[in-house]
Amino acid sequence: MELIAKSLISVLGIGALCLVIYVQRDSLTAAKERAEAAEKITRDRDGTIKTLTDAAARNKKAAAKLQAARDNIAATLTERENLLESLQYHDPTIRTWADTALPDTIARLREHPTVIGADAYSQRLPSNHALPVASSGAHD
Repeated sequence: MELIAKSLISVLGIGALCLVIYVQRDSLTAAKERAEAAEKITRDRDGTIKTLTDAAARNKKAAAKLQAARDNIAATLTERENLLESLQYHDPTIRTWADTALPDTIARLREHPTVIGADAYSQRLPSNHALPVASSGAHD
């Protein structure tokens, strides 16, 4: 009887051990799946970060290029303004022409109230000179 009890205890012990191993294997499998999912999320985030970093670098280069072009345009404008001032100062013919008053019709083109917003601008436009409706077809 004692042998049967020992055998039964051994079988139960082995069964319990198998149950623990089975549960541990399931836990290990679940942990491995979570780790793989986390690695995939990390790779995706790394890819997104790289894409955004590359886009930011391109934007920074484009902004620097635009700023350089703007600076070049500003320098050219200043150079031309200085040239015009110099010509007006040194050439009496140009000075006389520059000092001549503009005709009234031309001067009125430069006079307009301050426009703030699209509504104020559209109110300034004459209503009897509407623009033609845009069409996608060829002109008749």
